Amino acid sequence: MDEFRFENTVKLTESQYAAVWAVLPSGRGSKTIRLVLLALVGIVLLLTPYTLLLGVVLLGLVIVILFIPRILPSAWRRAFRGHKYLRDANTYGVSDQKLWVRGPRIDAVVPWSMLLTWREIEDWLVLSPSGIPPLYLSLARLNEEGLYGRVRALAAAHAREYNTSAPASE
Repeated sequence: MDEFRFENTVKLTESQYAAVWAVLPSGRGSKTIRLVLLALVGIVLLLTPYTLLLGVVLLGLVIVILFIPRILPSAWRRAFRGHKYLRDANTYGVSDQKLWVRGPRIDAVVPWSMLLTWREIEDWLVLSPSGIPPLYLSLARLNEEGLYGRVRALAAAHAREYNTSAPASE
């Protein structure tokens, strides 16, 4: 494979950081269907005295799941404020050999073999390696430069997609 190099400089805002790291991404139809089915089962279980308690527990679980996204963004905002390097514009980069983050308060490089997970969310390809902060690569820029397929293939070859069980290569 030919050598390549891609860099983008990003200064994330608190709201972008919270959206990228939200536990329950919006627009997940299958999760919505499962949540509705769980609520329906909970309602059905309320109909008999023998299963009433289980129905109450299931409906309570549905309520907690619905309100977690409203509670967690404030936790992510606190985490954002705690990472001093995020206050600056940082350069996130990849090549065919390595991943890096460079900025006024950070300079870190690891090989692709250190990548733990990756995911696409909120117009970003987020690469999470061991030993350095996550990399935020603009999907639009990767596509413009014709590198999206190569970077995604390297990510899939070295790590599992976030919230899946195994890397594509295993």
